[in-house]
Amino acid sequence: MSPGSPTQSVSDAAAPTRAIGAIGLTFVAVGGVVGSGWLFGPLFASKVAGPAAVIAWILGGAMILLAALPFAEVAAMLPVVGGLGRLPQFSHGRVVGMFIGWVAWIGYVTAAPIEVQALLEYVSNESAFRWLFNEGHGTGSNPLSAGGLLVAAVLLVGFTVINSYGVKLFAKVNTPLTWFKIVVPVVAAAALLTKFSPANFTDHGFAPDGATGVFSAIATGGVVFSYLGFRHALDMAGEAKRPHVTVPVALTVSLLICTALFVVVQIAFIGAVPSESLNDGWSNLTLEGANGPIAALLAAVGMTAMANLVLTDAIAGPLGAGLVASASTARLSVAVSRDGLFPRWVQAFSHRGVPLRALLMNTVVGLAMLMVFRNGWQEILTFNTGAIVLSFCAGPVTLVALRHQLPDRRRPFRLPRATLVAVSAFVVVGLIVHWTGWDTLRRIAVPIAAGAVLFAWRVWRDHARGEAKVNYEIREASWLVPWFAGLFAISWMGSFGGGRGWLSPALGSVVTAVLAIAIFPLAVHLRLPDRSALSYVEEDREIPAE
Repeated sequence: MSPGSPTQSVSDAAAPTRAIGAIGLTFVAVGGVVGSGWLFGPLFASKVAGPAAVIAWILGGAMILLAALPFAEVAAMLPVVGGLGRLPQFSHGRVVGMFIGWVAWIGYVTAAPIEVQALLEYVSNESAFRWLFNEGHGTGSNPLSAGGLLVAAVLLVGFTVINSYGVKLFAKVNTPLTWFKIVVPVVAAAALLTKFSPANFTDHGFAPDGATGVFSAIATGGVVFSYLGFRHALDMAGEAKRPHVTVPVALTVSLLICTALFVVVQIAFIGAVPSESLNDGWSNLTLEGANGPIAALLAAVGMTAMANLVLTDAIAGPLGAGLVASASTARLSVAVSRDGLFPRWVQAFSHRGVPLRALLMNTVVGLAMLMVFRNGWQEILTFNTGAIVLSFCAGPVTLVALRHQLPDRRRPFRLPRATLVAVSAFVVVGLIVHWTGWDTLRRIAVPIAAGAVLFAWRVWRDHARGEAKVNYEIREASWLVPWFAGLFAISWMGSFGGGRGWLSPALGSVVTAVLAIAIFPLAVHLRLPDRSALSYVEEDREIPAE
């Protein structure tokens, strides 16, 4: 790689093991997607968008699939551990890889805690477990008690222990969990459909808040968050057999399956809500036992046995998703370390081919995140969504840049009309970030600023050690400044999530799309020289030789 680039693993690190097949990796993605999202998303999306929440799931699924397609080509061509944080380095150098990896990591590290929070909220509907939360039971936004935090810590450590035994055991545990997680939502939806009332789709308005409600539901109602589990297949591409087949199949098939599943569940949920619960409209929808809305609805319509089955899935689903999230976050941590931001000891793989030190670090940080985000599932998921989607901006840019830099390299999966798809995906990323709202982005700005300080310290340290020759490739990263600054400014002026309201929802979305279309060619133009990109690829020991 470029001179002075500390990207290789520490000396005691074993190489990652390629042990996951196409079905296994697809189940990794599905297992990451079908977690707590279906357990809470139908309620929160309905409160924001009314029955038009169905459109939010369809549109959200299509948008995330579009954002995933650029990664399908690049990750199949360059299958590395922690792909979201590593792939941008090949096209734009260390600073872009470092910064995108950091932004992704601050979202990733909340993923397992979100699943733990969801599990504990559902369990707390049982009176014997209400001690898990401090106060306000039934609000769906109550803080964990000291005992609840202790249980959360045990669960997070459990994810680390299972993952520490290697990807083969991980896949064996995850696959049956994922089957169970798919079957239960299907059965629950079928049960709710027997109580279906078409009037619920019209009596209080199909889209009470119009397009604004649909867009808000996509970003903050749990829709995009639910789909983001597809990324785990990308991050574990370095451990997949025949990645040229496995990665594209896992990304696309998992999103198609899960979109169909979520749409059916949302339709069933809306149709089964008791009419008396809608007297004050969809925005004021309340269900007894808000900590577990799907189970609460089943109980409300007299299906107690089915409600208990959902409670069982509320344990299995988040456990499976948390297990996948822990594995994926550890791989991204390795990528951030190889980019140079985290200490080199994070890169070490155990003799079983597992990044154990990264797993342990993320467990500690994840527990801290649960203590910071004390107000329930929706608060922490919005932060997670904003940060991770923000990091997706590098995928489309990297795809087109590498088409220029490595035109002759074999591409096992070649995306048709790549430039059009990439620009569209870049616009989609900007729109979802905008719809997430200013309140969320200003929170994300704090760790982003901390990352900038950490990077500045890294540069100072290299100079102090006489390593000024390290090439940080600042020019190639310069497009990030107008892109991020523009997104934050538009969000501040916009009408979503605490913005000033100077831009209407429609105008803010149009301005965001225009910004994306303007920045994209600049980002591609500022790519690495072809020889530098080739050097990064050829010197990475994880990438199979041509």
